[in-house]
Amino acid sequence: MLRQPSNSRDSSYGTSPVFPLWLRIAFPLCAAGLAVLMFSCDLTVARYIQENRPPGFLRELVENTEPFGHGIGVVILLATMAISHRERWRNYVHTGAIALGAGLITDLFKASYGRIRPRDLPWDQVASVQDTFLGWFPLLNGLDSHTSFPSGHTTVAFALAVCLSVLFPKGRNMFLGLAAFVACGRVLTSAHYLSDVCMGAAVGWTVAQTAIYAGRKNALARLVRETKSSPVESTPSVSLNPSAAAADSSRQAA
Repeated sequence: MLRQPSNSRDSSYGTSPVFPLWLRIAFPLCAAGLAVLMFSCDLTVARYIQENRPPGFLRELVENTEPFGHGIGVVILLATMAISHRERWRNYVHTGAIALGAGLITDLFKASYGRIRPRDLPWDQVASVQDTFLGWFPLLNGLDSHTSFPSGHTTVAFALAVCLSVLFPKGRNMFLGLAAFVACGRVLTSAHYLSDVCMGAAVGWTVAQTAIYAGRKNALARLVRETKSSPVESTPSVSLNPSAAAADSSRQAA
């Protein structure tokens, strides 16, 4: 379970979520819906990017944010944070497990249904967006590089951003901004379509929020069990009658 830093060295996850309930629900729904809408313009955007390369500074900017959504980059980042804040190392282990777990879920999707990446697309043989999909289980057919949908980097980046936002609420805009840059970079480098990164964002957000919610529920249930099992200390009764209190004291002294 993720724990939110506070004045104590290792305080439990707060009861007030970083993201309001409506946003936790609306974001993945909107991202998934946007992914469906983007199918209609995936080819147009991908062709434009290949024919009109983005400015060098923009490509360099988004490419340098890629480690935020790469498994190795995530491990190095969280390991550094764990070494720097040893009293909260479990937080970063849990964060890594959630982010990389979200990436594994996306990998299952990618391995189940193939899609040609924009940089590998034979444009003379493509008439519609349906032609970018290759059918079920592309790895069994030797098409190991045609796993475009959804974007794994974007999934990991958004899952990581959500977890870090819980640990460091003041930096949530920066974390989500980095995740957005990762998504843009995957499109600008012709590694993914717009629909790929939108769906990746939806998966990463959903997995992270679900894991955090489950952790909070488990922690609450554990707290209730511990409270019920702990002995109740008896407190001495206090009398408002001074004479009665004096009499009790004399009897105890005797």
